[in-house]
Amino acid sequence: MLLSSLHLSLFLLPLLSSAQAQAQDIQKPQTARTCIPSGNEGPINAAFSRGGAGTTVTLCSGSVHRLNSSILFTAEKQTLTTENDEKGLNRAMLIVEGIDQSAAIRADCQQCSYATIKSLIIDGNRPQLLRIPKGDALIEVGNAERQVVRDCKLYEPRGWSALHFREGDRKQCRYGKVINNEIGPCGEEWDDDYDGQNELEPPFGNPRADGISLACKDSLVEKNIVYDTTDGAIVLFGSAGSEVRNNHVYSRTRVVLGGINLVDYDPWQGDYMLVSVHHNHLHAFGRYFKVGIVIGPSSWSDDTESTVHSASVTDNYLEGDHFGYGIVVSSATSFTVLRNTVHENAKFRGVNGPRCPKAPENGRPTAFLINRGSAKGTFQEDFVNGEVQHIICVNMPDENGKPYKPWRFRDSSEAIAVRAASGDPSDPVVQAAFDARIAEALVSYQFALTSAMDIINDKIEKITNPINEDDFIVPVYKHEHEITAEAKQKKKLTSSGNRDIDELSNKLEVLEQNSRKVKKSFDGLKLDFEGLSGRLKKGADDNKPIIESIFIKVQSILSGTTPLMSSSSNSKTPYTSSDNSTDRSNGTFDSIPFGIFGAIIGSGAILLAASNLFKRFRKGVGKSNKAV
Repeated sequence: MLLSSLHLSLFLLPLLSSAQAQAQDIQKPQTARTCIPSGNEGPINAAFSRGGAGTTVTLCSGSVHRLNSSILFTAEKQTLTTENDEKGLNRAMLIVEGIDQSAAIRADCQQCSYATIKSLIIDGNRPQLLRIPKGDALIEVGNAERQVVRDCKLYEPRGWSALHFREGDRKQCRYGKVINNEIGPCGEEWDDDYDGQNELEPPFGNPRADGISLACKDSLVEKNIVYDTTDGAIVLFGSAGSEVRNNHVYSRTRVVLGGINLVDYDPWQGDYMLVSVHHNHLHAFGRYFKVGIVIGPSSWSDDTESTVHSASVTDNYLEGDHFGYGIVVSSATSFTVLRNTVHENAKFRGVNGPRCPKAPENGRPTAFLINRGSAKGTFQEDFVNGEVQHIICVNMPDENGKPYKPWRFRDSSEAIAVRAASGDPSDPVVQAAFDARIAEALVSYQFALTSAMDIINDKIEKITNPINEDDFIVPVYKHEHEITAEAKQKKKLTSSGNRDIDELSNKLEVLEQNSRKVKKSFDGLKLDFEGLSGRLKKGADDNKPIIESIFIKVQSILSGTTPLMSSSSNSKTPYTSSDNSTDRSNGTFDSIPFGIFGAIIGSGAILLAASNLFKRFRKGVGKSNKAV
């Protein structure tokens, strides 16, 4: 008995423990999930506005937020992040979807110091919505102090840059940090046929875009990966006291103008005091990389009057087969450029583009190019002296005999409308419409031609075969829905996604079908004419003796040698002809050419004789009726 009780206790103990644990769990307060799930910018902006200074807005892992307007920071020490500060694919995603929107986040208010943006994926959505003329950066920060952007992935901005640290309304921006971000691709390549010749005023917006645009003093840019930025990858606008280190810049699928740029005079009047650019890696493995590191305004543009000063560029590394130039220096003073190295297999090449100066020409593509007349400072011995002006005018050399073709997205609706209004024949839409009209005219012509050929064939068929067995076959009538179904079955055509192209393709297919039908009709017509010609010739040969005999008789009648039978006489005795009459008739036949005139005269005589006989017959019938 005791043993049985012990066994029962051992059996019930786990069940009792489990029930007790569940009861305790029920009594514990449940922790609510505080992150914001997928949605739009509304809940995020409401949280910042309601929370004020020190607010952290956390987005749920893997959430997607479609923005019709920008997310706005409103006070200091505000933070936007993904829960658990994710760094991979589970980061929350922000997607720009506003028609006229380019900025996803604005943290550039004067009271926005200590703002933090981290652990986000931000899609500027340029491939779908295209560029915006004079559009802002995808993230606008600055105008305050100690702001941080880190662990984010930014790509395809609609405006001029992915990340802009602006100097501020009173140039008060200080101590910004851009750390461990992945940025790119950004922008499109400049296409003269679409964007025009004036790089300051492209008609449909600036195609190019920077990766990081820094105009904030005493800032840090480190451990970022920047690639396929079609303007500058990392651009310093003065930003005295800033440090750019341990970043990697790549040209993969889009042409990069400059890897790290120290070329802008504004907004700090060329002051690069204590700026240090060091231990960065620049890789030209895919698309063309025009210049690795660019120093001085005249290196980038035609501005030969302005100068920049007081920065150092050291210990950077360049590698790859697709560089134009490595490091270029001009219109710069008090600069130090030392210990920069190039991989032994790196290649530097290019051809002068249409905007390059003609006299004197820029120095040839090389690893290190300097204009010693305008550059002052300490420079490594590898530099080659040469002319430097608007060095980014260089283009990649022809590949496989084909010239360089700029890459960009599709035409905007505004561009299409402008070209269509002007009737530009080079515009694809105008050309497609023109081709469609030509195809329609050709198809109409083919329809008319085939219809005419069908009529001719029917007439020839009736001449050669007056009676056909098919004439006695009862026609089979189809219901309308059967005919429609067959027509649809025959017209299973694939779509290219473009209505004009589909219409043109369909018309060309009909044209090709009608061409084959016309050829077949001509081949059949040729055979029919050959058969008809043979039959006519054979018929003429067979009927020639009969025609000659009739003609002889007609000539005899016309000459009077053979009298006609009197209609009043009941005698049916035929007329007799003497040998003389026969001889005369033969002589007459021989004296008249057997041709068209003879045939006409003979036919007229036969008709005249037949008419007289018919009249006399009617008179005889009339008399007999009266007698009755």
